[in-house]
Amino acid sequence: MTRLPPAPDDWYVPLARHLGDAYLQYAFAMGTSQEVDFIQETLAIAPGERLLDVGCGPGRHAVEFARRGLDVVGIDLSADFVSVAHRRAAEAGLTPSFFQMDARELPFDDEFDVVISLCQGAFGLGLPDLQILRNIRRALRPGGRLALGAANVFYVLTRGGTLGSMSGPLTKGGLPATGEFDPVKMLYRARVEGVIGAGGATAGFEIWNSCYTPRELEWIANGAGLDPDAVFGVAPGAYGREAPTFDHPELLLIARKP
Repeated sequence: MTRLPPAPDDWYVPLARHLGDAYLQYAFAMGTSQEVDFIQETLAIAPGERLLDVGCGPGRHAVEFARRGLDVVGIDLSADFVSVAHRRAAEAGLTPSFFQMDARELPFDDEFDVVISLCQGAFGLGLPDLQILRNIRRALRPGGRLALGAANVFYVLTRGGTLGSMSGPLTKGGLPATGEFDPVKMLYRARVEGVIGAGGATAGFEIWNSCYTPRELEWIANGAGLDPDAVFGVAPGAYGREAPTFDHPELLLIARKP
């Protein structure tokens, strides 16, 4: 049985530094408008509400929500991605706020109507997910809503990959056929080669994901003091209300703060 070591605390940072703007050219990043449409309808989000994007990356969801009239704050562990997000918002004539910040140390208390954490933005990176969810709960106002993505363990075990893997038009070699899976920690590690970053440079990286079943995702939400409403099976650019299956790369948790 595989026993993986703990995921490095900062494994994501050099990957983000390498990718920069190139992140937005990968296939999994092409469906932002559809994903935001679905979340806005499902959470009944209204213009003027305050939204926190936890693990905002280069700001693709945060900028789109700001475009729709929300008061948006985005945080990410990568200072490089935060810089990209600032630039993209300025180019669009929008004024969301972005900060380099660790999701394990969120300083917010009862401040946001909505929190999102999508495409393994901060949740499911092999870090302490329960701690991150508790911080998200604290950041929400009473009755606030959450949309959160996580890797679907059934997809990982049958397909050998996760949504966060760098497969797409800028990858030479693509997703490896197999990785290593620790069934006790529910942790998946894969090596992805030929990741093309800003300026066309290529490099290889280890990708770490904590994986979940729908029931486990509901349990950890309950453990963080949230009330789960639903868990949907989704894919990039194809968010919907389908029950999770082995064919969905990601689970989407919809929950509320009591």
